[in-house]
Amino acid sequence: MSDERVAQYLRRGAITCSEETSLIFVAQIMVVNRIRYCVVINKSHEVLGLISADQMINAFDKEFSRRTAGDIVSRDALVTVIPSTPLGEAIALMAKKSVEHIIVVSDRPGSRAVIGIIAARDIIAGMARDGRKGGHEGLRPNA
Repeated sequence: MSDERVAQYLRRGAITCSEETSLIFVAQIMVVNRIRYCVVINKSHEVLGLISADQMINAFDKEFSRRTAGDIVSRDALVTVIPSTPLGEAIALMAKKSVEHIIVVSDRPGSRAVIGIIAARDIIAGMARDGRKGGHEGLRPNA
């Protein structure tokens, strides 16, 4: 089994908004940053959940302009890991939960501060660089 860790592949930082952010502003954040999701955080910068592009579409109604991220944030589908999580474990979580990205949070006790994101595309890019057709052993991390 590989000794690679999530920390070797994560994208540091994440595009975030607060629970109080209007959905109109969340939409602008998504468009400007060309992303399909936004991480919702609290005042301590701890992750509360995600808002996906699909949720934004489903939330579009006559009340859209009055609604906030807190109104539609998905807390149930949230998947998090810490930087020292084995890469294989993160890949298995992605497959089990049918997600393409996982939020990486602080490993400090009592903290869920967002450190970054590990995305399926980053893992796949590692596979392509390594010339592998499957598995993750021997992947070279992002430089």
